[in-house]
Amino acid sequence: MQHSCTCVAGAALCNHCVALLFQSAHYSELNVPVVPPVLSCTEGEQQWHKPRTLGIKPGPVEKMAVLSAKPKRRATTEGVRSTLYKGLTGDLPDLSVLQVTEVYKDFSKADAPMICSLGISCEILLVDSALGKVQAGSPLSYQQPAIAKRNLSFHAAPPQPSLPL
Repeated sequence: MQHSCTCVAGAALCNHCVALLFQSAHYSELNVPVVPPVLSCTEGEQQWHKPRTLGIKPGPVEKMAVLSAKPKRRATTEGVRSTLYKGLTGDLPDLSVLQVTEVYKDFSKADAPMICSLGISCEILLVDSALGKVQAGSPLSYQQPAIAKRNLSFHAAPPQPSLPL
C-alpha cells in the first residue's frame, strides 16, 4: 500500500496518514459503507441549549475543588475547597429541649430565626450523615450521606506445606 501527503513530513509517515489509517479502521469496525459528510456549524442542529455536562459527575461537597477557568501565572493547584466541618461534637441535644416554636411564637415569620421554619420536632426520624445524626429529609441527610464503612475481614493463611528436603 502506497501513501503520500503534501505536508513537510509527507515523504515519511506523517500524522495525517496515521489519522487516515485509524479513521478507516474505525469505519471498518463500525461497518460504515461511506464516509459521513462533514456538516458546517450552520447545517447541523443548534447545540446551545443542550448541557455540556458529560464529564461532570455529582459528588460530596468536601471533595470538590473550584478552579479558575483562566489560571493565573502563579498557578495554585489547590483551588477553593469547602471548609464544611462538624461544629458540634457528640450527639444532638434532645429536640424537645430546644422549644424553638414556643420561644418565638409571638414573632412574625420574617422576624423569627430560620430554625423556626425548619419543622424540627421529636417525631421526625433521625438518620446517619457524615456530620452525625440529622433529621430525615433535611438537606444534610442527602447532601452529606453517612460515610460507608468498609467491613474488612482478614483470613488466616493456611500453614506452609511440608516439602521434601
